[in-house]
Amino acid sequence: MFEESLSIQRLEVKFYSSAVRHKTLYANGRMQVRVLVLVAGENSQAEEVSLHGHPALETLKLISYDTSAPLSGDWHVDLQENRYAHDMAGGAPRVTPLVPAASNRISAPEDSVQVFEFWVTCSRPGALQIAAELTLDGKKYRSNGRNGYDSSVTLEAIAPKRYPRTSFSLKKNRVRATPSLFEKFEQYSLALYAEGRQINLLDWSSLQVKYDADYAVEFFSSGNAINVSVGPRSYTGYIAPIYGAQVVTRTPTGLRTMEQDPGIISILSHVTEEHPRKPENKETLELLVLDEYGTAHSVRINPDIANRSYSLG
Repeated sequence: MFEESLSIQRLEVKFYSSAVRHKTLYANGRMQVRVLVLVAGENSQAEEVSLHGHPALETLKLISYDTSAPLSGDWHVDLQENRYAHDMAGGAPRVTPLVPAASNRISAPEDSVQVFEFWVTCSRPGALQIAAELTLDGKKYRSNGRNGYDSSVTLEAIAPKRYPRTSFSLKKNRVRATPSLFEKFEQYSLALYAEGRQINLLDWSSLQVKYDADYAVEFFSSGNAINVSVGPRSYTGYIAPIYGAQVVTRTPTGLRTMEQDPGIISILSHVTEEHPRKPENKETLELLVLDEYGTAHSVRINPDIANRSYSLG
């Protein structure tokens, strides 16, 4: 239970480092910046008290410093972190999916100062000074200097970087032995290299195939490739899910497993001397790939039947 005479003693907005008051993000609607809000109550004896469990904390929100309006439109607030880098310096590729947090409170119940994290994105270039607001016993408290609390951070959203086709590569990097002498299983890595380093690819989507988190999904079937050139009779292409040190593919001759490197998208190829067991599907695969900042890039995977391989378009 809380005593009736409570007020807000502390309402502070900050980044992880108190020394930083300004951050930059890409305006792609996915790159998040973490914003922390610190809240402490004050009792009738002017003592700092925890508001953990108080209904007032359910009203806590981020607002525009200038207008006092909640973030909306191009600016969006999430309570959950996503998979993309939160800093312009980039980040290590995620090997496993994020497990959603139970709540956005990151402080212990007994802490007198309760700390909450918010994740802010922007979909159009611009800048915004961000403050916080909550309502306690019918009274609104804001950190935009209107009623004694003045604490904010500034976010600047800039146009996301677009990389030319030449920055992407698709190279065969593994060949897996199979039980049969008449088939082989190959892996190609779709990667993005720019600014002197590998830019991690963290997701893909396509209107042509449905993403499967557990298995690589088929996107191409050559039919009888001997009609095009001399070589193995047929091959089938699959695209792998992002996460996992290994990727499993269902082929007509059984499950095939291949190692997978983080930060790339795996294209798998089942090459065989057997007669095709499925209809032809020779369409170019139109992919939307998301880099480590959440910026989308269009990529085409072109089947090269003459060489039983693939190329980028």
